[in-house]
Amino acid sequence: MKMADDTFSWSGDFNDLGPDDQRAVAQLVVGGRAVVGTVDDLLARLKRSRSVALLREKRTNRIVAAAALKRPAAAYRCGNFMKADASIAGFETSTELGYVVVSTDMRGKHLSGILVSAIVEQITAPTFATTDSHTMRSNLERSGFTRIGREWEGQKGMLSLWTITP
Repeated sequence: MKMADDTFSWSGDFNDLGPDDQRAVAQLVVGGRAVVGTVDDLLARLKRSRSVALLREKRTNRIVAAAALKRPAAAYRCGNFMKADASIAGFETSTELGYVVVSTDMRGKHLSGILVSAIVEQITAPTFATTDSHTMRSNLERSGFTRIGREWEGQKGMLSLWTITP
């Protein structure tokens, strides 16, 4: 995937990041309204993630975009498949692509697509994603995800369920 000229990527275990970078990722995700909750709540969840992908601004080394391959709770996973009226068969223990967020000053540079591609490269088992964003739907489709089931009302809009099996 072509990188934006002013950014560079990093992927790996969230726990390999230093405390300041961990907090910066959590602040970016919470500030970008990718989740509801506090930075401290999200830090605990990110520490359980399978991996993260980050984009940093070359000039400042600032983290400007992030995504995660999450290990969701069984009830959350089942709930999403139920809301979409889709079979969970094959996805009972799947990971979830999520927390995809780009800082406001870096939007419009196609960074979310770079992040989705970076996470997809790490997927080794069935994985799902949910989104209410038209941009994310396009990114997921381009990266090999398939939309399944029906849409349902989320907190910010109509959510859809997407799956991929490598």
